[in-house]
Amino acid sequence: MKVRSIVRTTGLWPGLVAIALLALSTAAAAAEVTPVPVDPAIHERLASALAGSISAGSLWLALLAAWLGGLLTAFTPCVYPLIPITVRYFGGMRQTGRARVIELALIYVFGMVLLYAGLGTLFASFRIVFGSALSSGFVNVAVALLCVLMGLSILGTFSLQLPPALSTRLSQLGGKSAGGALVMGLVSGLIAAPCTGPVLAVILAVIATSGELFYGFLLMTAFGLGLGAPFLLLAISAGGLQRVPTAGPWMEMVKMILATAMFVVAVYYVHNIWGDFAALLADVPYGGLLGWLLIVGGLAAGALFLSLQGRPSERFAEAAAVLLLTVGVSVAAFGGRVTTTDPGVPGIAWAADHAAQAARARNERRPMVVDFTATWCVACQELERDTFIDQKVRAEATRFVAVRLDATELTPDIEELFERYGVLGLPTVAFVDSSGAILPTPRVTGFVPPDRFLALMRQVH
Repeated sequence: MKVRSIVRTTGLWPGLVAIALLALSTAAAAAEVTPVPVDPAIHERLASALAGSISAGSLWLALLAAWLGGLLTAFTPCVYPLIPITVRYFGGMRQTGRARVIELALIYVFGMVLLYAGLGTLFASFRIVFGSALSSGFVNVAVALLCVLMGLSILGTFSLQLPPALSTRLSQLGGKSAGGALVMGLVSGLIAAPCTGPVLAVILAVIATSGELFYGFLLMTAFGLGLGAPFLLLAISAGGLQRVPTAGPWMEMVKMILATAMFVVAVYYVHNIWGDFAALLADVPYGGLLGWLLIVGGLAAGALFLSLQGRPSERFAEAAAVLLLTVGVSVAAFGGRVTTTDPGVPGIAWAADHAAQAARARNERRPMVVDFTATWCVACQELERDTFIDQKVRAEATRFVAVRLDATELTPDIEELFERYGVLGLPTVAFVDSSGAILPTPRVTGFVPPDRFLALMRQVH
């Protein structure tokens, strides 16, 4: 009966495509549990090419490598939250002309470039870790609140709580304002900042160690342009939503998809700063399985919502669908997982006392691995989830003295260690050889898979 109702209400193909879209969107949102689709070795090769081009004085090759590095960064998981934000922002410009949408899209990307070229250069010159603004609880709460407001406005709830003028303004999200587009670009650049990667690490190191601010500014600009290129296309395409019908089951389903995505992003930022909430999600048994069961329930509620168009109970079905999908994706992404590691191999024995462990490493003539991490660093979490848990990596780590330094809250001690190890972005995994020398290479400045990390460890003696 439900399927026949959907077909009668929307037509066979629109109804089925809408459900498929919702399924694909929730699956993509839950993709946090999968490895990065871009081979991390490509980032390393680009970083090497960039460093070689800089040493050879080849500006154009260095700019090209920086641009490609930014482009690849746009396809890493910690940039995924920008997709629904960009779609929502530009998708609301139904009354805006095509030329104006393109103009605002360019301003939006310019905001991202401005943050990287300006703040990136400034931070590196003062040796401030790029992306560390997300260590601030205020910033995380502000971004989470913004996402919640955007999700609620998508579902049309503001008209029930706020004056019509303010509701309209929020729902449009300043769609016709150049200043609004610039601010959204700056915020988007801030959200993407934790995706530093090897290429950006090379650029920041050039600025910090050589003092070549203008050269570094050009490289940061190229990196920002590469990062912004896919979002320019996405923004222009999202503006094309003005040709999609503004009412009916199809648009209601699109609203559900975007609202769910915004609420999941909000959960991610709350997860970053609220330790008890993060622990609660992490302790959910079989989080992946339970999450997918909830997602299936949300899809069923979404199908029910399509069949109830025009009836008083449709809003309850919509709310149930969004709630189930949001909780399901969040649990699948952050909940407990069943691992396949060998229980006979001890886990990496991370210690937090750097001074004591450094002295121990010197006395025992052992190499040391130092992991700089933070809760806001997505690539750090990927290393923990996919690399450090690997059986061979754990076995190899037994010959190291392992130190993990949590930089979620920046303290004078952490900043002093940043200075000592030359840390300019997270993640950074540094190695110290058995003589006590801090090695410039090998060094990990982004996500690397277990096999690659194992090969790097074996280079250290």
